[in-house]
This record gives sequence, C-alpha cells and structure tokens, in this order.
Amino acid sequence: MARKRCLDEGPVLRGKIMERASELFYERGYAATSIRDIAEAVGISSSTMYHHFTNKQEVLHAIIANFMADFVAATVPVLRDQGRTPTERIREVVALHLKISDERRPELLIGNPIRYALNPRQQRDGIAAQTQYHDAVRAVIEEGLATGEFEVADVDLTTMAILDMLNGVREWFRHSGRLTLDEITDHYTTTVLKILTTTR
Repeated sequence: MARKRCLDEGPVLRGKIMERASELFYERGYAATSIRDIAEAVGISSSTMYHHFTNKQEVLHAIIANFMADFVAATVPVLRDQGRTPTERIREVVALHLKISDERRPELLIGNPIRYALNPRQQRDGIAAQTQYHDAVRAVIEEGLATGEFEVADVDLTTMAILDMLNGVREWFRHSGRLTLDEITDHYTTTVLKILTTTR
C-alpha cells in the first residue's frame, strides 16, 4: 500500500523530490549527494525514487528545466511588453531577476560544474532557456537605443555585463548582511540604468 500511495501521488511526489534534491545539491554539492540521500530526505525508498527519475542526472535536469521555465515565464513577457518603455521594463526585470534568484536560490544549479554533469541534450535545454532570456534583454536594450533612452557602444557586451552582474548577487547576498534585498535592488537598478545611458 505504501508503494502504491507514493506512486499515486505522481506530480506532487515528483515536486517534493526535486525540492529536497535541490536543497541537498545546494548544501552538499551534486557529486556528494546520492539517490539514497534524496530518497531519505523525502521519506521514500530508493526504489520509489526510480519510479520517478531514472538517475540523479535526470533529477538535476528536471530541477534546472523547471526553474528556467518559471524564470523565463516571469521575465520574458515583461521584457516584450510593448506597452511600456524600455526603461520601465528594465527596472522591473532587474527587480524580478534578483527576487527570483533569492527566493529560489537552491534551484540555481546552472554553473559550469553543474552543467558538465548533464548530458549534451540536457545541456542544450538549459542553454536554450538562458538564451531566450538573454535575447529578450538584448532586444530591450536595442529598443532603448532606437528610442534614444539608452546609449551604449556595444549591445552584446552590455547585455552580458548586466546579466553577469545580476547573476553574481546570488553568490554573496545574505539576509543577515549589511543591506536588504530591496536596498540592493535599488542600487543595482540605478547602476544598470547608468550603464545603459553612458557611452563607453
């Protein structure tokens, strides 16, 4: 009966597995976390784990794919909203980027060591989602250039610089630190807009 109940939970149990696995990968590292560790954290047997994921690599891919799908769904529509100015869209996306990165930090398993743990097809999936966001940011910068709101010498370099800067916050920000997330968001928004309105 216990096995049937676990199987019948389906997507709910799969979500629990991904949630606990992301926390373990974040805390211990991907290499140091086993399928058995994940199963024990969820409160299921290893055999039940294998009914939902064939291996640890598949769990990792599911976590990354789920996070990136949610991230793109939250940010790209804002970036493509033609009813708002490029400046307004950039302001909101900076705040969204930092907020989502903070709230879902254990799921941000997208650095190179993690990427190398995936197979080529899985890597392409992750890169495709990142590219979708990157391209939407780049398009807004180009729109801002066309409207005269922005003035940058190199759109590609500016896009990468802004995204690298925003991605870096997750590495060092702690709620116990000197600044709140709102204060950091205000500072980074101001900095991004300065970058976009200064010719290099």
